[in-house]
Amino acid sequence: MQNQQYVSPALNRLIVGAERPFDLHALLQSTSRTLSNLDFEHQHEMQRVERGRTAPALKRQIIDTLLRRHRERRQPYVALIAELQSHLSSAVSGNLQATG
Repeated sequence: MQNQQYVSPALNRLIVGAERPFDLHALLQSTSRTLSNLDFEHQHEMQRVERGRTAPALKRQIIDTLLRRHRERRQPYVALIAELQSHLSSAVSGNLQATG
């Protein structure tokens, strides 16, 4: 399969032990869905806090905490997506060079 190529140690940890060839495109889609779910959950939490009757100073602290937590939770997925996209574009470039 053309998607099988050298991967970084972080990505390799995700696929080690797989009994069949992995599919970078499927992993990218799955990771993107996970990131979308995190973003949706975060937006829901933010709206709930903003609509709440909490004191403004406390509300600001809660929002700051939610924003920090959201950045921390999504950062590994954003990094993984960037890496997967890089590997997929390398595979496409390799396929184009092999056929051209």
